Amino acid sequence: MAKSFPRYVANPFLRFMDYLHESTRLLHMSMRGISMHMALPNTITVLHETGDHPGTPEEAAKHEEEYVQKLKAAEADAEFADKEIKNGFPLLNAHALVGMWGALESAVEDALVGTLMNEPELLRSEAFAKLRVPLAEFEMLERDERMRLLVQELRRGQALDQTQGIDGLERLLSHIGLSGEVKAETKKAMWEIQNIRNVIVHRGSIADRRLIKHCPWTGLKVGDEVKVSHTDIHKYDTALHDYILTIIRRLAAKYDVAIDERVINPPEFSEETDSAS
Repeated sequence: MAKSFPRYVANPFLRFMDYLHESTRLLHMSMRGISMHMALPNTITVLHETGDHPGTPEEAAKHEEEYVQKLKAAEADAEFADKEIKNGFPLLNAHALVGMWGALESAVEDALVGTLMNEPELLRSEAFAKLRVPLAEFEMLERDERMRLLVQELRRGQALDQTQGIDGLERLLSHIGLSGEVKAETKKAMWEIQNIRNVIVHRGSIADRRLIKHCPWTGLKVGDEVKVSHTDIHKYDTALHDYILTIIRRLAAKYDVAIDERVINPPEFSEETDSAS
């Protein structure tokens, strides 16, 4: 019987791949849905002009008032949709980016927790031996919660929360034997992802000196609004898929499992443009 990955370490990364696929699909569906609002005012007008009208003057006046309100709301939505389309859906893309990075961090943490629970010999390493956790709190926790507490303390103790891009994740993965080389272009894109994510979450999408220093190739200046384009999301999605595929290859090597990369390679990213036309 062919060997397979231990589910406790593989599942978090496989779930992350599913999340990326679903996130991208939802992003494109949302773009198309917003674009449909452009035609709504005309649709409401046509239905009003060709539909049946109430007989009494009072009913007709009420019907006309309702039509005007619906048309006004539809025109406001169409104006907003037009603005989003012309700008390349920056808000949708920003939300997608923040979700992608958060899901990646969760996948790495879940993989560590699962591995530590099933390969407890790893806890004998020097890094875990140096951790100091409140004994009373530790004893009250369930086993999986204990492992999660240790991982969180490991992050704090090694200042991994301040380590950006792939480096912090790689240092975490090193504790379960899953760190290694990463392609330069993937590493650069991942560095950009987290820095852009931090500006979106902590700076209201306004570029600060830290972003300019860390990612000068973006061409942004301090005070510029950071807009995540469809091209950006394509680049980030590709980098995240490549990184997870790299980790899955490491899993295959560590646990001596043969993999079919045709199964785990991501589907083609949609060629839809920023206009979602």
